[in-house]
Amino acid sequence: MSLNSLMYTARDAMSAQSYGLNVTGQNISNANTAGYVRRDPILVTRALGTMDYGGVQVEGLRRAADQFTERRYLEAVGLSSAASEHDNQLSRLESLFNDGAGSGLGTAFDQLFGAFSDLTSNPADPAARMAVLSRAEDLAARFRSTGDAIATQRSELLSSAKDSTDQINQLADKLAELNRKISVAKGAGSDAADLEDQQAQALNKLSELIDVHTFPDSKGGLVVQVAGTTLVEGAEVQKLSIDVDPSGNIQLLAARGNAPGSDITRHLSGGKLAGIRDARDVDLAEVQNRLDELAFDFATAVNTQHAAGFGKDGVSGRSLFSVSATAAGAARSLSLDPAVQGNPDAIAAASSAATLPGGSGNSLLLQGLGTSLLASGGTRSPSEAYSDLVGDVGTRRAASQSDVGVRAAMQDQVYAMKESASGVSLDEEMVNLTRYQRAYEAATKVISTVDQMLEELIGRLGR
Repeated sequence: MSLNSLMYTARDAMSAQSYGLNVTGQNISNANTAGYVRRDPILVTRALGTMDYGGVQVEGLRRAADQFTERRYLEAVGLSSAASEHDNQLSRLESLFNDGAGSGLGTAFDQLFGAFSDLTSNPADPAARMAVLSRAEDLAARFRSTGDAIATQRSELLSSAKDSTDQINQLADKLAELNRKISVAKGAGSDAADLEDQQAQALNKLSELIDVHTFPDSKGGLVVQVAGTTLVEGAEVQKLSIDVDPSGNIQLLAARGNAPGSDITRHLSGGKLAGIRDARDVDLAEVQNRLDELAFDFATAVNTQHAAGFGKDGVSGRSLFSVSATAAGAARSLSLDPAVQGNPDAIAAASSAATLPGGSGNSLLLQGLGTSLLASGGTRSPSEAYSDLVGDVGTRRAASQSDVGVRAAMQDQVYAMKESASGVSLDEEMVNLTRYQRAYEAATKVISTVDQMLEELIGRLGR
């Protein structure tokens, strides 16, 4: 190798180490920047040959991102987000069945049966009759308020699902645009690391809303799949929308352009949308159905028994409650029957007209409904059916809380792996800083040495 070639080799070494120092400085300055992925300089050996002087050359830089870990992290975020949303909604549902303040259905049941007991002891007492009416109306009102609260929660979740879908569509447009820019940058041989950081952050936000899977395309971008369908491919996107099916359940539709949407709901497995779907159309729907069944069975049993007795006015055949013809919607529509509303003498305490005005045989039977096997197909009493319902809600909440803990721990674990692979370690960067600095100084020493050798050579030749 000639002295001239050695000079060029040292010059390139200085340039390469300077580039490494710049990249290290970039990493250090962004150590606390959200979404930043460590950059590594790509330095390769230039082959030594007759037409080349060897040394080192800079080929650019790369993001230190492990694609396998990145994909696992997106999955973990989606599952954790779904579990968190599900638990939030079950927490809200559980609060509806909290009788701690004496304002729940359990207390209302006890108070109505207590009123029937007082009426049995004093069937001719107007106050006892009015108490039955008051307690019956209170129970009906609590059924209505609980049913309305569940229905309102389901309605709000439908709106939330639509809002989430709008956000997904906005992120899809952003990812498609980033795909285009990344493809152009890579095609021109330019650095696309900053664009890829933006892409990763958009994918993280997307995974909070819906399950996400990605794989690279042939142009350097990413194909993004959600809920089993391709959302983004190159610069092309599908649009998602929310509808309801004939049963009133959420329907997630995917469509390209003006084409009819295809139902992809069953493939939904992660993100906020999955948590909304599971809470709204599984837990809330099932609890609503059980509440309706309880309201219907209880009101029907009370009405049957009440109609068999006689009011203080001697009239028989009247219902205490106005209830729907089927269990569907019974809780939200339950009320006092117009025939007894505001009319305490219509309360059928007597089992026979002959015992009026003081008969209490029927009120005793009404009181006994609290422990009779009347509700839910004749397998449980009303009080037991309500206790089972409360227990079921509590069990669902406990399971969701456990799931949140498991999913959060998994996300933290994968995040730690991701940071280990692609995050900035200041200790490592300080080592790199010293390494590049020493290599740079060594390259300058080579140039200084070559310069001295050339001076000596020129001096000798000049003699």
